Amino acid sequence: MNTSTRKRRTGLAVGGAILALVATGVMAVAGVTIWTDLDKRDGSGYLSANAHRFSTPARAIATDEVTIGTEVPKRLIGNLRVQASSAKPVFVGIARKARVDAYLAGTSYSTAKDIDVDPFKVTYVTHHGSTTPRRPAAQTFWAASAVGSEAANLTWKPKSGSWSIVVMNADASPGVSANVTAGARLAWLLWAGIGIAVVGGLLLAAATLMLVGGLRGSRPAVAGAAPATAL
Repeated sequence: MNTSTRKRRTGLAVGGAILALVATGVMAVAGVTIWTDLDKRDGSGYLSANAHRFSTPARAIATDEVTIGTEVPKRLIGNLRVQASSAKPVFVGIARKARVDAYLAGTSYSTAKDIDVDPFKVTYVTHHGSTTPRRPAAQTFWAASAVGSEAANLTWKPKSGSWSIVVMNADASPGVSANVTAGARLAWLLWAGIGIAVVGGLLLAAATLMLVGGLRGSRPAVAGAAPATAL
């Protein structure tokens, strides 16, 4: 085997090994995506995180600004669902951040910032005020809202802009404490997982071909074997 052929086969073998590692990673992502869709989707078709407890002695809990950009294709965004349960009648709503700020101005409320879900952690920024806000369910600026005696379930089709999710006691009284969970309906997730799996399979097939091409004929000659001679 001449030097150029040996180098080419070595390059194929190394490239095949690297591509096989990449393919394995892609297949792992595909497996997690498909498992998430099949295992975490509830009977209503939503993928939901675990419920977490949010509480404040103030009159409302509002999320920090949630920005949805216009660059996200609308067909990829499914409905958002926010569920809140409490020992008191509870309200949950979503509205433009500016409208929420105007509604809560002058009252006591907490902004939930830096929310981590695993493990759960939230930082509250307290805003002090003495004004009693009007009952939240009576307001008309909400893009979506829900109220319930023990639980409230909000569903909303996301739109571009800056938004805030608000949880309050239905009567706007102080001392808000509720278990909150968020979920989304992503009809494309399973197909995305299947597509990623197909790509991973193609990469793995290409890696196999490269490895076979690189290793073919690379076995050393048997020691002591005599060269063939013509009769």
